[in-house]
Amino acid sequence: MVYPISEKYSQQKAHRFTMYLGLMSITMAFAGLTSAYLVRKGAGNWVDFPMPVEFYTSTIILLISSATIHVAHVSNKKGHPKMATLGLFVTIILGLLFAFFQFKGWQTLNYSGIYIDGNPAGSFFYVITGMHAAHLLGGVIFLWIALFRSYRLFFIKNENTTIVNKKGNALKVRTDLLSMYWHFMDILWVYIFLFLFFNLNH
Repeated sequence: MVYPISEKYSQQKAHRFTMYLGLMSITMAFAGLTSAYLVRKGAGNWVDFPMPVEFYTSTIILLISSATIHVAHVSNKKGHPKMATLGLFVTIILGLLFAFFQFKGWQTLNYSGIYIDGNPAGSFFYVITGMHAAHLLGGVIFLWIALFRSYRLFFIKNENTTIVNKKGNALKVRTDLLSMYWHFMDILWVYIFLFLFFNLNH
């Protein structure tokens, strides 16, 4: 379906504004969690533990995925559908690998006697990393939707579903908000990783 240019542009602005609000709320939620972490740590009865190596691996994977989503977005803007589709697919795989290594890291903690309902240090660790993983997996779902749409539009060539941007150019898949969200998840994880690394080891 082809939308009027002005209507489509207004929708894009509304979607971007909604994304900004969502990212702000996520930022405030994690700022509250890390602040509560520091307050609770200062109250005592706190046993630190080394961060499992799986979390180092997952960090590297997520950093790489930030590059692949960028490739997908740039390729989409420049009209290279196959490269855009490949970038989306690789980003999905890396996102799932990130979640897998997070899970393995939680297993390592569990085997070491660090439980979610045990010492406050462990409880905060599980909650903070788990919340981030949940938000990232939410992004993976939208990446799957974009990948399906990319395949459907680029390779099946169903022009009835083409949309139009403010300049009247055909847009196959919106990747701007996807890449924005994914980069945000990347930056947020780096913050969480460094926060936990320095607070668990010092």
